[in-house]
Amino acid sequence: MIRDALHSRSAVQSKTKNRNENTFKQILLTPALLICSTFFSCTSSATNHSVEFVDRSAAFSQGVLPQSLMLVLEIDEGGRLRLNKIETGTTRDMSLLAEKLEVIFADREKSGIDEREVLIDPKIQPETEGFEELVRTLADAKASPIRVIRNDR
Repeated sequence: MIRDALHSRSAVQSKTKNRNENTFKQILLTPALLICSTFFSCTSSATNHSVEFVDRSAAFSQGVLPQSLMLVLEIDEGGRLRLNKIETGTTRDMSLLAEKLEVIFADREKSGIDEREVLIDPKIQPETEGFEELVRTLADAKASPIRVIRNDR
């Protein structure tokens, strides 16, 4: 009888020890998994920007008035940027562009306007590294949608 009691006590202690170990592991793993999932989801969302390529004729339809709130970003061969014909930096330094977009979008938000579309009119090929950084800058400013005129010249 004492032997059975010792065996039962030993079994209970073993189960309790296993439960405590499992709880401890869960406590350690939960924050690690949360941090990893947050890190990886942020990374993937940062690199997944929706860009739509459009024909020039579709972007500027004849007979249709241009949208008064449309933001057109031109990129010339030298990498200079112009937002609605106003110089806004270069593809090597987009800080001025980012600042201008932040101000424009903040003003629009205060006025209850949710228009954040940017149409890019490139004179360079969109495959360049500067173009990728440009899209990142626009996405960071929460421009959406980002449309690019196909360069058929």
